[in-house]
Amino acid sequence: MLSRFTERDVRVMGLALCVACVAYFYLLDRIVFSSDHFSPIFRDLLTRYDLHAAWLALVICISAGFWRRPAPLLRLVDFIGRYPTGVALATAAALGVGALVIYHDYPLSMDEYAAVFQSKVFASGAVAAQVPPDLVGWLVVRGFNGTFLIASPESGRVIEAYWPGFALLLAPFQFLSVPWLCNASLSGLSTFLIYLITREITANRRAAGWAMLFALASGAFLAGGISYYSMQAHLTANLLFVALLIRPSTKRALAAGLVGSLALILHNPLPHALFAVPWILALAFESNRRRYLVPLIVGYLPGVALGIGWLLFRAETESGGLGLAPINGALSGVFAWPDAVLLNARVAAIVKMCVWAMPCLFALALLGCVHWRADSRVRLLVSSSILTFVAYFFVRFDQGHGWGYRYFHSAWGVVPILAGCAMADRQQPNERLISFAGATAILSLLLLNPFQLSQIDQFISRHLAQRAQPRRPGNNVYFIHPLGGFYLADLIQFDPLLRNKDLLLVSHGAALDMQMIQRNWPGAVRVSGSREADQWYLGTEDRRQRIPGSKDDRQFVIAHIPR
Repeated sequence: MLSRFTERDVRVMGLALCVACVAYFYLLDRIVFSSDHFSPIFRDLLTRYDLHAAWLALVICISAGFWRRPAPLLRLVDFIGRYPTGVALATAAALGVGALVIYHDYPLSMDEYAAVFQSKVFASGAVAAQVPPDLVGWLVVRGFNGTFLIASPESGRVIEAYWPGFALLLAPFQFLSVPWLCNASLSGLSTFLIYLITREITANRRAAGWAMLFALASGAFLAGGISYYSMQAHLTANLLFVALLIRPSTKRALAAGLVGSLALILHNPLPHALFAVPWILALAFESNRRRYLVPLIVGYLPGVALGIGWLLFRAETESGGLGLAPINGALSGVFAWPDAVLLNARVAAIVKMCVWAMPCLFALALLGCVHWRADSRVRLLVSSSILTFVAYFFVRFDQGHGWGYRYFHSAWGVVPILAGCAMADRQQPNERLISFAGATAILSLLLLNPFQLSQIDQFISRHLAQRAQPRRPGNNVYFIHPLGGFYLADLIQFDPLLRNKDLLLVSHGAALDMQMIQRNWPGAVRVSGSREADQWYLGTEDRRQRIPGSKDDRQFVIAHIPR
């Protein structure tokens, strides 16, 4: 049946997907699907925001069907194909601005904050942050210790709970005070890699230009580029891995292994491992390429060694030297056999994948897969994406925070590549397909992408508004009540060197909070109090003192901690 899938079916299938996404929201909690077991943040983002985007995607899909002028679209695509480097640089610059303006240069979720925290530690020349041990319970929410950060109440050592690769990647940007440029730069690189791989497969510059356009017209790609999630780094690393192995040599195989070495420890090993398995097996089973397997494996060794070292360091920090037992225990809570609850969450994830992509992108990708199925490189790309998607049916979480479907994002780059392959000239250009695909991409760039980026801005603004804004710049201590608002605990973030303009602490109740203030900043004035947080202004003298032997006079000094 798929072998008969043609250009004429793309519009029908794309329209059907858009209709199905809209229908899903009206079936949810009514007939078939249920959100009862979704995490609150997953449900909020799905039902409050994605429904409206699904309707807009449907309107775009219908409207694109009326466009009948392929010439201006081809001129745009040809321009992209002629200047891919310039387009990639412009993408990085635009997303850097978006990270500042739309994402507020703020690690919204705890997944993002953990990496940002660790990158600041690395940028300061240390491996772990050091805080007064008795302060751990004031700086780290109880349920987050061991999940997002590892903070020892015995030693005061604090590290992120995830693997350190993305923090290492972010650290140079952190050192230069431009952390918002990291994912934006990776996005620029990944658009160029999408172009490069598509051109390598099709030998067609125009098809490669289409692939770049399709990526830029997808909200999930843009959102990853302005956020602090590690998934954009996973996507870029996997694309670079493919670009090196698509025409292997000894040096390129070694380089691919080194890229994979970093990719394994970016956040956790699973995203890259799932993506890389088909490519490694292909090298192992193809006799004419088997010789590249050794340099590939050698390239992986540094990352494997660093990952093992980090696990041991984490275990020591977390448990005082009990080995890897805590990690083994954590892994047992991650994987599960699919049941009705998990399948229900994955249906919602599929809807999010479609809503956060250019409308009809997956239909175009299917067309590219069918037309280029004889190419072994296309088959490997498809295998990597399918394996990534299927494997997460055995992960018990619904992802919580995230724009689009985060668990698939490491393999998401395959989709615009396959869609670009669908646009490669065979006998003669298909004007109907060009008009429909191009109009869909342009309308997405003009309507859907700005709409979804505005949703991100609104959500982050709504989240940050739960904390009263300082009446004066800096010099404030906030006692956050974790249960006082929607994911309010996520606001409790601190700089590893305590260089914050304002200090955010976990409230321990009115009495202990008052003791903390009176013992450390007796001149502080209570500015406001609410269900969400209490704000104290410390004045110009009580705010900070230079720590003996420190060159940084911006650090908070907390000497007296109520017990």
